[in-house]
Amino acid sequence: MSEATADVVLREEGHEDYAITDVAALLAEDRDVSPRTRHAVEGLLQRHRLLADELSRQRKLLQEWILSQLTYKALYLQYSGQTPEAPSVELMREKDMVRRRIREQLHAGRDYLSVLDEQSRSLSRP
Repeated sequence: MSEATADVVLREEGHEDYAITDVAALLAEDRDVSPRTRHAVEGLLQRHRLLADELSRQRKLLQEWILSQLTYKALYLQYSGQTPEAPSVELMREKDMVRRRIREQLHAGRDYLSVLDEQSRSLSRP
């Protein structure tokens, strides 16, 4: 049995991927499978494992991004004195203006660090 076949039991959110496990077991047991077919299936199993790993990584990144967004929103509301039910129209306009400016700079090819380094005066600051 090859390394790719032996290493193919996948877990996603605590559940085994039984279809993949069954394919790997069938491939390991069936001696009549041609080497070319075996190699192709092992390649697909390997690719599936890599995609599952990437999906897991992307989910973790998304969770961190959501946490970051909620943190910044909570701080924004706390320090601006707003509530989600009654946002300040002036601050919402300013937020939209800053967001547009940042989006334009990023679309123009600026990297995110240089965009953040640019200190612009906020309308809400004295």
